[in-house]
Amino acid sequence: MGTAPRATITALAAAALVAALAPGARAACRASQNKAHSFDTRLTPVAGQVCRMTVDVFAGGSCGAPAKWQVMLPCDQAGNTAISNNGRLMSILLPRTKDQDLNVIRVTWGPAKFALANLRKLTGGSPLRGEVRIDFDGDNLRLRADRTVVMPFETVRKTMSIVSD
Repeated sequence: MGTAPRATITALAAAALVAALAPGARAACRASQNKAHSFDTRLTPVAGQVCRMTVDVFAGGSCGAPAKWQVMLPCDQAGNTAISNNGRLMSILLPRTKDQDLNVIRVTWGPAKFALANLRKLTGGSPLRGEVRIDFDGDNLRLRADRTVVMPFETVRKTMSIVSD
């Protein structure tokens, strides 16, 4: 074996090791609050793209095969994700922002069904003032700024999109 094939094999092995050790690369089964649904993620290399994660959604709280559905997301959209009691993935795109017009949430409820929302859409005619911190609270999305707004995941999904299940 020449030096070129060895170098290629060494580089591929090193890349695989880095991917395996990266915090976001390992699957971690996470369940909905009522344990009716669960999901896990895995790093999925895609030529010409920096980072993609495959998210598998399961019936039940233990990520038992086979998956009901799966979706491939950019790593930044899969990193801060929870699953609703009805099996929708909620991804926080920006955990902190003052901008009312930037997309802060992505809800995915099938391989090709998703919606994005900004703070203006989530808070309607009663905008939050100052920096807004976004996180999860059980089966709810919590927005904290001058006041705290807690929205059930299903309300968030219905606020964001009229597309049916």
